[in-house]
Amino acid sequence: LHQKAGNRDVIEFHGNFAWHRCLDCEKRCETADINLEHIPPRCECGGIYRPECVFFGEIIPPNHLMRSRQLSSDCDIMLVVGTSAVVQPAALMPVIAKESGAKVIEINPESTPLTDSTSDYLIKGNAGEVMSRILNQLEHRIRTGG
Repeated sequence: LHQKAGNRDVIEFHGNFAWHRCLDCEKRCETADINLEHIPPRCECGGIYRPECVFFGEIIPPNHLMRSRQLSSDCDIMLVVGTSAVVQPAALMPVIAKESGAKVIEINPESTPLTDSTSDYLIKGNAGEVMSRILNQLEHRIRTGG
């Protein structure tokens, strides 16, 4: 979604299912180009394709983790949207932001472990609905100059 919205600098912390990589030759291809009629899907070299995502128990790519930590420590405001805030190390990013002086705004239907310890504000509600309301308010302020 971020890329479809035009964002070019996106850290896919847990990866995505849009791409697969061969476990033997490292060939990378789009999921749409893989024959999923045969499981597991195979590369031309005979190796098995796997999605470019992090499964439970696997480590986050070190470059993604390092960059996420750096950006978290450098931000002024962090929006924490639609998360349980229990999966580590992702749940640590708002803590890093807070410790570095950022305001942390949590948008979730319910409180999370971050609510009392880290968040400056909790906006309770469905993430999509709340973000749409925020966007509408920002657009209104831009149009009216106030």
